[in-house]
Amino acid sequence: AEHPTQKPLQLIEWCIDFSGAETQTISDPFMGSGTTGVACANMGKTFYGIEREPKYFEIACKRIEAAYAQGRLFA
Repeated sequence: AEHPTQKPLQLIEWCIDFSGAETQTISDPFMGSGTTGVACANMGKTFYGIEREPKYFEIACKRIEAAYAQGRLFA
């Protein structure tokens, strides 16, 4: 884990999926290391995140950019 309270990716994907298929944009005002953004990339959703700690913001940006660049592995 890259953040002390990082959540499992599968849990975040479940939460996003629970919000309904019509939900296309997800916002996370406490982005941390970007797990929600990675989940959104995996699920084909648009993501907006806010993080005040520069260390975690940089980690999140790298993780999210890599996830969007990789694309969806399973449709």
